Amino acid sequence: MDRPFAIDFEWLDRPSAEGPERYTFAALSIAVDKQILTELEDITSRTVRSSMRCSAYDLAVWLLQNWWRLVTEPERNTIDWKMSHCLGGIGQGFLWPDICFSSDGLEMSVQSHPTSRISKAMVRYLNEIHGVLPVDTFKTEVLAFADAVIARLQETGLRSSLLHDLRHDLQQEQADPEITRWREIEALLGFDPESAPEELVNEVRTMSGTQGNAAINELLAFAGPEISPLMQWVTKEAHAIATPVTIPDTDILRKATALIDPALLPWERAEKAAECAKQHWSLAEIPLSNHHLTDLFSMRKGALNGSSQKTPVSIGFRNGHADRIDAALSSPYETNRRFALLRVVADQLYSPGLDRLLPVTTTRTARQKFQRAFAQAFLCPAIQLFDFIDNDFSNEKIEDAAGYFNVSPLLIESTLINKGILDRSDTVEL
Repeated sequence: MDRPFAIDFEWLDRPSAEGPERYTFAALSIAVDKQILTELEDITSRTVRSSMRCSAYDLAVWLLQNWWRLVTEPERNTIDWKMSHCLGGIGQGFLWPDICFSSDGLEMSVQSHPTSRISKAMVRYLNEIHGVLPVDTFKTEVLAFADAVIARLQETGLRSSLLHDLRHDLQQEQADPEITRWREIEALLGFDPESAPEELVNEVRTMSGTQGNAAINELLAFAGPEISPLMQWVTKEAHAIATPVTIPDTDILRKATALIDPALLPWERAEKAAECAKQHWSLAEIPLSNHHLTDLFSMRKGALNGSSQKTPVSIGFRNGHADRIDAALSSPYETNRRFALLRVVADQLYSPGLDRLLPVTTTRTARQKFQRAFAQAFLCPAIQLFDFIDNDFSNEKIEDAAGYFNVSPLLIESTLINKGILDRSDTVEL
């Protein structure tokens, strides 16, 4: 199991079964970075082993049936999402481990949870593991596993099955850019292949043509099937509350951002990008006041003050000028407006040049992770925060730090958690 993500198996005899399951029953293990997600305690035999005993065919079918949602759709707190992203959705009479897969577009998060100690099941999974790997690595391993199962079926004389059909269909879909885009849209909307309303998918394709695929993907990840009313607000109402923002030397900073090591995680790249931007703009002083920010970005006075307006999202609009955009900031609260502004700035430096929109949402895509980390590092750099906190993690000190940096207390807590200073179980998404 030297691979970053590994599905390994040994074929077992199961003459009592019929069809594909008879020949693909296996001792199967799943690992991320050599951490075994399938390690279990067999209550009956009083043994601990690294593999489960299951139908490799059923697992392969589930992985290919949910392929587009697994590799495209971000985490959503719905039963439907869990059925298509967590192994418990396979069923078929086997006790599957509590393993869920969540893509941010670039990285795949793999999370396993142990079986509850009060469970009366005869098999108890043992490990709490969280791993992250490139989505492309996940794709490669899943396809290799599916092909191995198909090869096993063919060796035993089974040359036709649902798995054969799924693999053939997936090859055709991946080879056709138009079909690939259709499947991506369906997945981001939260639908299985061929389940999304055709009219809605075509509407999204039209939006993508005018606003950019990547930008629309971000709004789809946020709104799902409610994308139409959100886009109506974006195109007809958001401009009215947008304010001009000038981002000095955008082209220079976009090039510098693009040169940051792509192997780094989004938040790591974002921190380097924020440091590069602050150095380029000669911003050594901390904290940054509203005056500093509005002066730097040539915004109207008071643009970051509290507002009575609350909108669906914050969003930037590219308008054909290299250094100038328009930004609609959604929150009525000053600290959140400052944070949203820096997220829009981050997106201008990070996102594809073809995008006309710069969406700021609550989803956990790589692009949104980059925005959040950039804004945090820009407004409240970790080193300066540690100096201010000085090992005092009381609620009062966190409130003081929030006031000093003019950010929300949640941002302070999130920074301390992400840097390993506070317990991650207390994290709150910004």
